Amino acid sequence: MQFTFIGTGIVLCMAVLIVAGCLGSGSPDVQTPSPGLAGTPVKEDHIVANETQNGATVYVNKSTDITVALQENPTTGYQWNLTLSPGLSLINDTYVSSDPSGKLMGAGGTHSWDMVASETGTQTIHAVYRRSWETVTGNETAFDMTVIVQ
Repeated sequence: MQFTFIGTGIVLCMAVLIVAGCLGSGSPDVQTPSPGLAGTPVKEDHIVANETQNGATVYVNKSTDITVALQENPTTGYQWNLTLSPGLSLINDTYVSSDPSGKLMGAGGTHSWDMVASETGTQTIHAVYRRSWETVTGNETAFDMTVIVQ
């Protein structure tokens, strides 16, 4: 009987912790040190996302600058094909090689897109990493991020 009580106590404690975690403040004015975390409201003028924010939802104010920086290796033909919803305006599209000398064959680099949250509402960033001449199979590497613009 004691085992059942302990098991029930553990279940009750876990339920309390889960409910407490779900009842966070959720205030859009909270500044956090990790703006890329899913569901975390932020008050930032500029956020930067990379592969670790794949699948994340971020909350930003209108006119916030957003940079997405993804590893890319165009020397092998693989490049990111980026698509933005209409409420995100692309400002800059840049690729920087990891080999500034240009002498290392097959060197990759980082592809960065700078954009601004220009319209309120739910916006999306979607990118597919593929070779342009190959048929899309649905198994390509993808990057997706939802941006809630307030």
